[in-house]
Amino acid sequence: MPDLPWDVVVLGVPASVQGSASRRKRWKTEVATAAQAAWPANEPPLTRRVLASITYFHVDAPLDTDNMLKPIQDALIGIVYDDDNRITDIRAGVRDVKSPFRVFGLSQALADGFTSGGPFVHIKIENPPDEQELP
Repeated sequence: MPDLPWDVVVLGVPASVQGSASRRKRWKTEVATAAQAAWPANEPPLTRRVLASITYFHVDAPLDTDNMLKPIQDALIGIVYDDDNRITDIRAGVRDVKSPFRVFGLSQALADGFTSGGPFVHIKIENPPDEQELP
């Protein structure tokens, strides 16, 4: 079972759930390819509850946060988790990549995104919070 948290960066602008079918398909392929490359070799998809954090770091082109989530969640099925119903909690954000950030515990994936020089999506999968504690 892979250690969590696990993260990956996908370079480029995410496809919106409202975008064209061909654009969503291309984006889902890009997400799946990046996830497969970063997922530990020979590790099966998770079959437990997870928290997904998805942040789009844009360059002058923000988009609606909720519209980017579903294509990304779907692209990770069979790679990171066996079904997207494993996501019991989600955090999503949109940030201008040119903004100043305070970063603690910078992962290699996130560092790669920031040094890419363009827009990117950071996907982080973690253990979910205790169900008994309300947010």
